[in-house]
Amino acid sequence: MIREQIFEQPAFIPVFEDYHFFKNKRVGITGGDGVLGGIISKRFVERGIKTTSYPDNITDVASLHKWFGNHNFDFFFHFAAIVPVTDVQNDPLKAYEVNAIGTYYICKEIVKTQSSCWFFIASTSHIYKKQPAVDFGLLKESHQKEPATIYGMTKLLAEQISIPILEHYKISYCISRIFSFTSVRQKEPYLVPTLRRKIESTSENDTLNIVNPDCVRDIIDAETVIDCILHLALNHVKGIINIGSGEGKRIIDIAQHIMKLANKNIQIKGTNKIVPDSLVADVTLLRNILPQKKR
Repeated sequence: MIREQIFEQPAFIPVFEDYHFFKNKRVGITGGDGVLGGIISKRFVERGIKTTSYPDNITDVASLHKWFGNHNFDFFFHFAAIVPVTDVQNDPLKAYEVNAIGTYYICKEIVKTQSSCWFFIASTSHIYKKQPAVDFGLLKESHQKEPATIYGMTKLLAEQISIPILEHYKISYCISRIFSFTSVRQKEPYLVPTLRRKIESTSENDTLNIVNPDCVRDIIDAETVIDCILHLALNHVKGIINIGSGEGKRIIDIAQHIMKLANKNIQIKGTNKIVPDSLVADVTLLRNILPQKKR
């Protein structure tokens, strides 16, 4: 199957192909209309794997309880969250309610009705303390937690609420701290779709100015993220694990990559409005879990 990816698959992450493992398995999802949830749902459906996506607000306790009570899942993937910076900043109360309290409600229903399933929670690199972009270090799962945004705070709180509950009730769970990702389906205000629009609207040989060009991010394609998650599910991996490439790219390098894909010839410059920082994954644990790519 041809996949349209903006960034090439890192060499150590094999494309997931073992869908026969999920045959006759019951799969539940939140956030099925988002980028990651949409990709995993599409892959399962195309291969005839029964997938059920929760259709309502995850803060609706009565709806959640009724829905979970009608299902018995083997695997459950929790992607639902409020992510865009503008949405979070405009309504922090709702962001805390959905991202933190909503995750608690999901955990509660997993414990009460789905205690034998493998439970996946999508977290984020934004819970980590950022590093200086100069001589940046790779962030291990044990790295200091110091979110710089409200979004990061809501996701850290979700982890802090969930882990003690899931450990106490001996739920088989995996929390993945996903570093930057993009997709052809992703829309603004995320970085890559915003850069794509600006690059496409800039005339040949003109100059595009971007903000904070020297900040460093670990970015992969959403399809690659889903490959990683499915490998984790296949192996019933438990605990906390980073998902990323383990390599840093400056924002200006990302912009130049997109420019090449668009077959444009423009000058890209920028101004750092903050001291350049970095978020790049240490993927040692991920490498040890993933199978070796077939030669």
